[in-house]
Amino acid sequence: MNKLCIAATCLTLLLSTPTFAKENKVIGSGTITFVGAIVEGNCLMDTEKNTFKTSCWNGTEMQESQYQLERNKHFNSKLINNKGSMDIKWINDNLAVMNIVYN
Repeated sequence: MNKLCIAATCLTLLLSTPTFAKENKVIGSGTITFVGAIVEGNCLMDTEKNTFKTSCWNGTEMQESQYQLERNKHFNSKLINNKGSMDIKWINDNLAVMNIVYN
């Protein structure tokens, strides 16, 4: 009798699995709706040897700033027109990571 109860319970759970699967949702699925508009573009970045240039739109024209980079020296600066900030951290003598945060 006990084995029959266990078998019946297992059979019930096995047959109800597709019902449980329909209710589970995949993480990361769905629709995201954005409302608004991009009114200004992002800044353009360019590096040449140890010179770093940023070009940002100020509403009427592109405005350029130029910075000198030094190896293994942490760099932090504001973008033109207070659009955001940039940060450069050196990993080794030849590799750096630039982080740009827009306001």
